[in-house]
Amino acid sequence: ALIAVPIVMFLRPDPAIAFANRDWVVVGSLHNLTGETVFDDALESALRIGLEQSRYVNVMPDLKVRDTVTRMQRDPDKTEIDRAVGSEVAIRDGAKALILPTIAEIGGRVRITAEVIDPQTQTTVYSETADGIGKESILPSLDTINSRLRVRLGEALATVSKESMPLEKVATSNLDALKAYSMAVEADNTGDTTQARVLLANAISLDPGFARAHIQLADSLTLQGKVREAKEHLLAAIGQSSRLATRDRFMAEAMLAGFSSQKTALQKWRAISNSYPDFFPAQGSYGFYAWTYGNNFQEAIAATKRNVVAQNVNRGTGYYLLGALFTGTENYAEARVAFEQAQRLGIRYQNMYYAASYAAEREFGQIAKVLANGRSSVSSIDKLTTQLFELSFLLDEGQWKQVREILANLNPARTELDSGHQQVLRAAQNGLTTALRLGNREDMSPDPYAGSESTLAPDNDEDAFSASANQLFRAFVAMRSSDLPTATALLNKVDSKLLAGDFPDLRKMHDILRAQEMLASGDAKSAIALLNSQVDQSEFNVAHLVLMEALAKAGDIAGARLEARWLTSHRGRAYAQNSMNMLFMPFDVAQTNLALLYDAEFSAELNDPATARRMLAEFEKRWIRDECPDSILVRVNELKRVLDRNSAEHSVR
Repeated sequence: ALIAVPIVMFLRPDPAIAFANRDWVVVGSLHNLTGETVFDDALESALRIGLEQSRYVNVMPDLKVRDTVTRMQRDPDKTEIDRAVGSEVAIRDGAKALILPTIAEIGGRVRITAEVIDPQTQTTVYSETADGIGKESILPSLDTINSRLRVRLGEALATVSKESMPLEKVATSNLDALKAYSMAVEADNTGDTTQARVLLANAISLDPGFARAHIQLADSLTLQGKVREAKEHLLAAIGQSSRLATRDRFMAEAMLAGFSSQKTALQKWRAISNSYPDFFPAQGSYGFYAWTYGNNFQEAIAATKRNVVAQNVNRGTGYYLLGALFTGTENYAEARVAFEQAQRLGIRYQNMYYAASYAAEREFGQIAKVLANGRSSVSSIDKLTTQLFELSFLLDEGQWKQVREILANLNPARTELDSGHQQVLRAAQNGLTTALRLGNREDMSPDPYAGSESTLAPDNDEDAFSASANQLFRAFVAMRSSDLPTATALLNKVDSKLLAGDFPDLRKMHDILRAQEMLASGDAKSAIALLNSQVDQSEFNVAHLVLMEALAKAGDIAGARLEARWLTSHRGRAYAQNSMNMLFMPFDVAQTNLALLYDAEFSAELNDPATARRMLAEFEKRWIRDECPDSILVRVNELKRVLDRNSAEHSVR
């Protein structure tokens, strides 16, 4: 065992508090009677880190405690979490116990005491004490107290012994480093991420092997987009595996995997979320990555639902994600309930996904109102997201004049994006141009990066996925424009190792391109088999489009019509599919409308004129407006002639 627990613990009575597996505790403010200020933050963090090794006891996150204190109309920066305040916090947040730590110097020995308080009565149920000589005894004393508390609360002795590591290993033996780490966590909790990074770097300089600080700093750097530096800190943490608690090691490995294998990262986040069901960073990460890496809406919803419980201070973000996911599964009423709950909890994004829940139901009049309650776009990625959604909304409503202006590159907002995001936007716009057949490939707005080798390799942040996704999408656009030489050249420049399965999006996209090639060469049967192998609820919308075309070419018109109807019935998914850097959004939204016309054409071929006329009328109602593309009007007029001719022939008979 890594930490020995005395056999006498077997003889302890059952806990006086009705504490069960995965119940919550609140850790109160340290009562420091020594006069040594270095203990103030460091010991609270050490107590938390020790208890967090348990899968039986859940420790209320400090950020959640601050949030609850704020809701109690108190200043969290000035409020001590004492017996009275801590008990109220525990009751409000559903915690079963409050733990109050004290440190004192008695007779030349440093004594640490932890009282377990029943928040309902504010009485001490029991306390644990350990002491030693000098500062060097503090962390071993805390180890002893943590182990005893876990057993007193009902955790199995064998589990405590097996799954616990000394604080000197999982944290640091350097109290100054621990204090810097604690102050960094506090700074991060108050939104001062810059100061948090400085303090974390301080902690690491005091103890270069402080693995937990490396992980925290890597997380902050990743959010900044500094992937190289983040990877260095994650590798440093994993290199100190003997100083990582099991959960922290799993988390570091999952974060690191995300830079090289989204598939492995997804598997690791799933494993952490299953092993630690109340560890909110894992549930939130798994929900997000199941959506963005796996395109698996149901898995993402299940994980995100576990993340929106009262104890999670970030549940507002979870509710917003849940709204996007419900939009992607066409559960629009549930989506709006989730978005509204996020707003009640103070979450304000651009509200694009919220607006999409209305657009998907063609309630376009609600969009402006919803967007007015969101925040403005600040970062380049926010602005890219906004422009993709705004183009899709205009397109969906049939606002052809504005759509044409955007596609003609008359939108000055594009210059607000950084070069990589400009490239994504231009590729998405060219994809839409192809979908609408607004002109030949030469008529598209020029892609200033089309010949740039820098786009074929990872950028400064080593984002190989984004570069490859863009190349594959451009190959898809070229292929659908019957420009096979360009498509082939683009495909040949994508690193084949990235298509082997580590990046599910890239593999799926490559298979769609292979199916498109098969179709172009007349092998519809092989294309159908390949595309059908993708259909598992995580496939891209465009897979159903190409499958529809393959079935039609193979003569299975009824099957093709079913695929067209799949497209029309998955409008929310067209907006909410986050795969391939959202390159497909305008294209997919266009196809949900064009599928009405496909349905009408297939129905006419199936000698079902009533359905053909009904679907054609629906399509005209949705999309035939001033400046509608000629390619669409030609198809509409041709179908009308066919239906009228067939009707006349039927009358003659």
